Amino acid sequence: MRAACILVFAAAVVLAQAPSAARQAELAGDFGAAEKAYELELKSHPSADTWERLGLTRHLQSKFETAIPAFRESLRLNPSLWTSRLFLGICLYRVNNFQEARTELELAEREVPSTDRGRDEIDYWLGATLIALKQPLAGLMAIERLLARRPSRVDALELAVQTYADLGSRLWNAVAERSFESAPGYEVHGHALEAERNVERALEAYRYSKALDPSRTGPGIAVGRLLLSQGKPAEARNALDRELKLAPSDPKACYYAGLAAIQLGEMAEAARLLEIADQWTTYDPEPAIALAQVYLALGKRDEAVAAARRAQTRAPTSSAARELLNVVQAK
Repeated sequence: MRAACILVFAAAVVLAQAPSAARQAELAGDFGAAEKAYELELKSHPSADTWERLGLTRHLQSKFETAIPAFRESLRLNPSLWTSRLFLGICLYRVNNFQEARTELELAEREVPSTDRGRDEIDYWLGATLIALKQPLAGLMAIERLLARRPSRVDALELAVQTYADLGSRLWNAVAERSFESAPGYEVHGHALEAERNVERALEAYRYSKALDPSRTGPGIAVGRLLLSQGKPAEARNALDRELKLAPSDPKACYYAGLAAIQLGEMAEAARLLEIADQWTTYDPEPAIALAQVYLALGKRDEAVAAARRAQTRAPTSSAARELLNVVQAK
């Protein structure tokens, strides 16, 4: 997709003029022939535009090292060619020269017309370059600008998701490293392992955190939650019951204990626990959704409707809450 996007953009750069033989080869996708034709053309008629097109044909063949001097020559002859600056920045990124890539891309960002589609490419590559320079927040700002204009652009979405995931994992690990040999340190380490989808080791970290400080409720709730996700409701319930002795009204402990009770067929107890979770939850619709389903199973239609309405109020855009409300109202 990235090559196709650049090919379309490169074609747009040259379509403004009647195509020469070199341009015709380029537009036909025969970049090797186009490269040779541009090299011959430059011997007799050197110009910034021709140097730029030579750089583009080399770029589209992944000849980034030789494309760089072509774009530099284009800019020497015409410093206002922001398209050459953009592709120079991309090529510098491709050869891992991230600092120079950033400089060129930031210059291109200042020079590109505000409504030009080339701004999309600048934001993408500037974001990628800043992330490569270990400045993820600044990089994400550029990617988010692009996504605000093009919300369905897949490569930008993938880069944003991966960067957010990596950033979250690094933050967890940084906190853990500062105080690793402590209950909070092991709990944070557990979160980092969860982010890496290493559930078994995360369980070990949470359990060790709990052993170091049995009075802390967070690790025990995490243990119960993970056991529940593994299809072990009885073990999850035991772990969560211990947490509820420490904090009987903790909404997370009540919520997960309620889910465990549902799986164990203890619907009345599930209702009691979920009622507490629902009462102390402000934004999360999940406790109310689960409670509405339990009320339906217990034949309490009016209570189920009220719970479903609370869920939709907390999350007006939630399709699950909306569909549940429709179901309970139809009963």
